[in-house]
Amino acid sequence: MQLNRLSLTIVISVLLALIVGCSESTSSGGEPVDSYAANVCVGAKQAASGVFCGAAVDAWATWATNQDTDARNAALEAAGTELGDAWSAAESAAEDAGANCSDLAMTSNGAASDMEDGIMSIADAITEGLDLGQSADAQCASALLQTARDACADVLAAESAHVSDLFGDTDRSTLEGALNAAFDAFSTAWDNAISSACPANAIGEGARDGVAEQLVTLTGELVLNTTVTPELDDTQFTALTPGPTEYLGRTYTPKCMDDGEYRYFVKRGSINKVVMYYMGGGACWNNLTCSVPTCSTAPPADLNPDSGFGDPNNENNPFREWNWVFVSYCTCDIHFGDATVEYQGLEPITVQHLGYHNSQVAEKWAREHFVNPEEVFVTGSSAGAYGAWFNAPLLHEVWPASQIHVLADAGNGVITTDFLQNEFSNWNFVANLPDIPGVLEAITTGDGMPAYTEAVAMHFPGTNWAHYSTMFDGGSGGQTGFYNIMLNNGNPLAGQTWWEGSCAFGETALAQSVQTFEVVPSNYRYYFGTGSRHTMWGNDKVYDDTTGVDRTVVSWVEGMLASRPGEPHADWANVVCEDCGLLLEGDPRPDPLEAPFEDRNGDDVIVCE
Repeated sequence: MQLNRLSLTIVISVLLALIVGCSESTSSGGEPVDSYAANVCVGAKQAASGVFCGAAVDAWATWATNQDTDARNAALEAAGTELGDAWSAAESAAEDAGANCSDLAMTSNGAASDMEDGIMSIADAITEGLDLGQSADAQCASALLQTARDACADVLAAESAHVSDLFGDTDRSTLEGALNAAFDAFSTAWDNAISSACPANAIGEGARDGVAEQLVTLTGELVLNTTVTPELDDTQFTALTPGPTEYLGRTYTPKCMDDGEYRYFVKRGSINKVVMYYMGGGACWNNLTCSVPTCSTAPPADLNPDSGFGDPNNENNPFREWNWVFVSYCTCDIHFGDATVEYQGLEPITVQHLGYHNSQVAEKWAREHFVNPEEVFVTGSSAGAYGAWFNAPLLHEVWPASQIHVLADAGNGVITTDFLQNEFSNWNFVANLPDIPGVLEAITTGDGMPAYTEAVAMHFPGTNWAHYSTMFDGGSGGQTGFYNIMLNNGNPLAGQTWWEGSCAFGETALAQSVQTFEVVPSNYRYYFGTGSRHTMWGNDKVYDDTTGVDRTVVSWVEGMLASRPGEPHADWANVVCEDCGLLLEGDPRPDPLEAPFEDRNGDDVIVCE
């Protein structure tokens, strides 16, 4: 299929009509939504780029027969002008539909320049060794360039159709088939041109494959730079401070619990994969817990992680080249609250539990700047582990054609029935839960996180779900600390004697994970490490600690990344520590030791009956 200038008008008109008709509502877990405006805009840009590529290569094919450089350059300039007009129209239509397709984006001039460089290289590869002053050689070069023209246009048309409607090709099979067809057609057309239009032995045997590789590079770079925003800083995190934001038919008001300013952080990588990381920082749910510092009330001023999975310079870090969206936390509602609550007490306190607003604003930015990732790793630590767990189902509608992995770091959902039934509702979770069988019931009937996890893991069988924790995750801000508060009727002072809940936490957390694995063994795993440390994501222990376990955290995560639907990797197995109560250097412990912590021949250990 060769797209000419007449078809460009048709293609862009159709795509712009799709942008205008984009849905402004989602149907979480239900019927697929219409294409998102930013995706259709990117599709329009890719379609226009395919037309430009065809016209530009055609200009070189004509030049091969007449060597009229002025005419070739005029044709390239005209194609570039048309490309610019198409990109501007697509960006304006997306903006009118409530989506951003221009912020930090590649410009049409940049796209044209990059493609012209690639096309010139292809022309040089084809004409090398030919004498264009000889009619036979000139006709040969022109015929071969025309095969490249058609392939470039076909590939970008296929990419355009895919990104414009991700719900129509969630497994990317249609795209893969179209790309294979485009290169099969190119190979056939090349071979026909060699036999019919080229002098014997004029073109080397490896030339076809070399030009095919150049076409892959040319189109691949264009697709990458239209789907992964190229102007975002890739050397450090950039802080974004959003105001009220329209998204999918609703206005979101990002802010912190004390009505303070909210900000989150983003960073570009070098490959088309995204980490969605939800920051931890405790939680509060009544006057007592919200009146004392049990949670973070302000986002970080800046962000430069340099350890654990946040270290971009560690060659063993599987995420060092990924794009990042760091969703800050300051609402004390595990990133999913949607309520302003006045908690009564001796000193009434009003709390903006608007974590859902903040998460949605970050989600909007992410889907408009990382349009169609190959993979998405949704994760978070502590309170952020729950942010990942509850937001991940919604992200399936943002990136329906991406392989998604979800890892909760130190957020196993060990809570009391009383908390679930009487306190959890203060955050207004139910209002925004996805419409997935079993999800609402898990929250409202008291079955809690195990039932919720089973519901979402079964609903998204192609997604990998996992929990990580040490067996006795401790400290006043650790899982045992908050569990002990729940066990003591929400009294925050119980967090100071967190060790009283250590054994109950470990037993319940493991039992819940085993139960979940029995229900969804194909795409759920758990890892329980030795000791009482709270969270692992930003700690270098992920690379080398094997105390009481048979594999490092990084090898387990790499196994998770290598797992595909129905095919879990052998390294992504359930891990349960031996001698789990042995405390490692830096692990939280009471001072002096109190039961169940005790000294065993010079080692501090946790001993549960």
